[in-house]
Amino acid sequence: MLADDKSESESNWNWQVSLGLSAWQEKSLLKDAPGNSALPVLPTLQFDVSYKNFFLETPSRRISSLSSYALWGYHIYQDEVWQVDAIWGSYMPFLDESGYTQHGFDVNEALRGISERQSDGSIGVRLQRFEDNQHFSVELVRDLDNAYRDFLLQTYYNYIIQARNWDIQLTLGLNLYSSALVDYYFGIRPHEVTPDRPLYKGKAAYRLHLGVSTLYPINEDWLLELGFGMNHYSKGVSDSPIVESSLEALGMVNVRYVF
Repeated sequence: MLADDKSESESNWNWQVSLGLSAWQEKSLLKDAPGNSALPVLPTLQFDVSYKNFFLETPSRRISSLSSYALWGYHIYQDEVWQVDAIWGSYMPFLDESGYTQHGFDVNEALRGISERQSDGSIGVRLQRFEDNQHFSVELVRDLDNAYRDFLLQTYYNYIIQARNWDIQLTLGLNLYSSALVDYYFGIRPHEVTPDRPLYKGKAAYRLHLGVSTLYPINEDWLLELGFGMNHYSKGVSDSPIVESSLEALGMVNVRYVF
């Protein structure tokens, strides 16, 4: 390979990877969930890798859940302001008798006897707008992994404030869930009914997210990240017998090394 060809090939690649440890505290959506008692500290991995128009990324600084997902995609169109991508990823976490993955392996008595709810594999399109210190994103995807087999709409608006060495991001988000999605994850089937857990047919719902995260560079390689997020779910989710209330909250302190 000629030197010019090698240089051009290398320039097509862009990547950033960071490893860290995160201490977190959770008010879970799920009834009787143990919060961070099982895993008070979690390892974190964040990466952004791209080759020409193909990319793999972990959406970061959205303190909406602990189940961060990897997003594969292809840039269909992009300029200085707008970007349109074809995307594939998993948006809903795995759920079983123990709760979510971060809740450990002990059976939660409020969930005992429920069937596993698999995470989804969804494909769709994302539209983004970047302007100065503002970012807007809307994603429309459909599950193809035989979980709930329907659509999900996810939108985020981010506003970034620079205060000396602190990078502060304020986030507002809205998710729209179909009745099929809510019924799959939060509905109660006939074989899951108990005296304390009645039959429940899920209805279409929404999730409203409010969050704030800050980044502080400790030095050239290390970052300190603080974050707090709160989710409010509508009655389609909160009325489920396995759901504690309409509010879910998460706070974390993360220290990570950037390669």
